[in-house]
Amino acid sequence: MYKAIKIFAACLCGMVILGCQSKQREVVREKVLFQILDSNIMTRMPGSMSVAGDYLVWEDPFARDYFVNVHDATTGELLGKMGKVGEGPSEFITGGIGTNCINNRFFASDANGNTNGFLSIDSLIAGGNPFIPLSEEEEKVRPHMTELQQGVFIGITEDGEERYFRANIRGRETAFGVYPIKEVRQHLGNTLAYDSVSGMLACCSFSVPYLALYQKENDAFKFRWEIEPEIGYEISRGRIVTDDRIGGVFGLSLCKDYIVSLHRDWENEPLEKPVRGRDERLLPHLAYLYDYNANLVKVVDLGVPVVRIASDRRNNVLYALALNPDYMLLKYEL
Repeated sequence: MYKAIKIFAACLCGMVILGCQSKQREVVREKVLFQILDSNIMTRMPGSMSVAGDYLVWEDPFARDYFVNVHDATTGELLGKMGKVGEGPSEFITGGIGTNCINNRFFASDANGNTNGFLSIDSLIAGGNPFIPLSEEEEKVRPHMTELQQGVFIGITEDGEERYFRANIRGRETAFGVYPIKEVRQHLGNTLAYDSVSGMLACCSFSVPYLALYQKENDAFKFRWEIEPEIGYEISRGRIVTDDRIGGVFGLSLCKDYIVSLHRDWENEPLEKPVRGRDERLLPHLAYLYDYNANLVKVVDLGVPVVRIASDRRNNVLYALALNPDYMLLKYEL
């Protein structure tokens, strides 16, 4: 009798554990409504977008006046523009900013000119000149890498090296990271999302279905987990050949409870041709929400074709630049 009770209890316990595991594996699929913050986004194609505290900031690579737009994150009001386009002093021929806002300013550089410096949101809001040039000393010592937070820079290594990334943290250089496709040490186009408070660094590829998470600990980044690509590429003559009909991740951001990955449903929505420009039929409308332990917990239908996303760790609000049918700035509660 006692033995039978023990067997029954063990079976019941096993059923409960399996039930919990199946619950954990369940992925919620839902459609969420959006709030229109600005229905008058004038651009041929928006560049990167970031949440900078109380502001939303996005680039317009094709602008003829100023290439950086600053909005109120609550109301969507366009508060001003910065980054003057031109060939004069403090102007940018082909300007670009980093995706990380540090001390309420973005580092800005010119791909086809010599202008380097910072664009200050505080100065813009106060009505002053937002451009702050680099000093001669800063020009000499500043690493030619992406700045994640003050004194923390990251770049990529050369193909074939053991590690994927290189870092310069307060002057100390290290290498870290794994290659998305282990058989070939080849770099693929990637997007980064970083939170300076937690030190979480998410990495995805816009070439293949790939997602990874790293954690900054003191003066180094530690690998936490990755979701490796199972489709979207082949290896030919020792090189990775990607399938543009599959593609990778269009957008990546971090919010309070989720890593948000914007991409198509690779299995059920295969492309007949690669995405080019603003063909809304080919753009993704799904956001895949992972927890910080690599579990896919939710797939959200955003309702419209989305080009750019942005969020931060303070809440589960997602901002998007989308076609509806023209470009609009949207807000979602995830």
